[in-house]
Amino acid sequence: MSTIEVVVDRWDSRLAVGASGLLREFNDAGVLTAADAHVAMRLERLGKGDGFGEAVSLAVALAVRAPRLGHVCVDLATVRTTASSDLDTPIDLHQLPWPDPSGWIESLDASGLVGPDRPLQLDGSRLYLDRFWSEECQVAADLLERAEVAADDVEGSVLAAGLRRLFTADEVPDLPRLAAATSVLRRFSVIAGGPGTGKTTTVARVLALLDEQAAAAGRRPPLVALAAPTGKAAARLEEAVHHEGGVLDVAAAVRDRLLRHRGVTIHRLLGWNPGNRTRFRHHRLNRLAHDVVVVDETSMVSLSLMARLVEAVRSDARLILVGDPEQLASVEAGAVLGDLVGPAVRGLRMDSGARSALAGVVGQDVPAVA
Repeated sequence: MSTIEVVVDRWDSRLAVGASGLLREFNDAGVLTAADAHVAMRLERLGKGDGFGEAVSLAVALAVRAPRLGHVCVDLATVRTTASSDLDTPIDLHQLPWPDPSGWIESLDASGLVGPDRPLQLDGSRLYLDRFWSEECQVAADLLERAEVAADDVEGSVLAAGLRRLFTADEVPDLPRLAAATSVLRRFSVIAGGPGTGKTTTVARVLALLDEQAAAAGRRPPLVALAAPTGKAAARLEEAVHHEGGVLDVAAAVRDRLLRHRGVTIHRLLGWNPGNRTRFRHHRLNRLAHDVVVVDETSMVSLSLMARLVEAVRSDARLILVGDPEQLASVEAGAVLGDLVGPAVRGLRMDSGARSALAGVVGQDVPAVA
């Protein structure tokens, strides 16, 4: 296979001094930066004699590159067709000497870099840095555990009456009504949709319904956190809840509490930990006091921040993620909302018991997966 001839300036800061072989070629072509190559070169020096070859060095560098581009892993089977170059001049990356994926994976398995307590993790053809692998597994496990348990503090008749009063649309299925009912019945829920689909107005109704549940059971009103990745998004969520709360058909006390909710950034909610930019005051061993945590603009939440948030929410509290998976993505690695919503695009995914409970309170059939 012919290689690409690229005219490079050896004084360019993007180039890794000392890189050779595949690292040199891919760095010259703008696929890798100096930082990507230097990490691979460092691991190569540490791993000499353990089956560490040029293909493994390239895989390491591409795994380091992935988070810089917003991805938590690199797929070695498809990276040849998805890679891009940082060079100003167009370049055909297909001509680069890409390793054969099957042999590439075998080389990684033999390198000693992949596996438990190793810097890399391999899932099929997807190669992760261990940190992102661990965080993805943690978020998945925490959310699955939360999603499997229905809330045990819901009075069905009170919820059904509230849904009839607050949702008057004649559409079947009434998706906002289904979303609100699910958010009350479950400890974990996702309200997703495009602009103008009523996501934040549904959130205000959910908060009113939860307040009514507490009143009916003689409990204190739920402690609610309205959060978003940015201050501007948090202010918009607060404004939307206040606007909708002012017109809802609810008791004066419920309306008053809706109007007192304040939006904060996720970082402020979790609490800054002086001297540590990646850890917060609230975590798995010091959880948030809130009974309900609503996160808007979830598409902008990175995998790492989601991991910190999910572990800080009490297991008996409700976590409601809101957003549009097609809108702004996180500037850091991970697309958590898109990964969560993706399997549900063909219909609501739930077991027969959850589907029956939901149908009972909304008074409508719940659509199954198409």
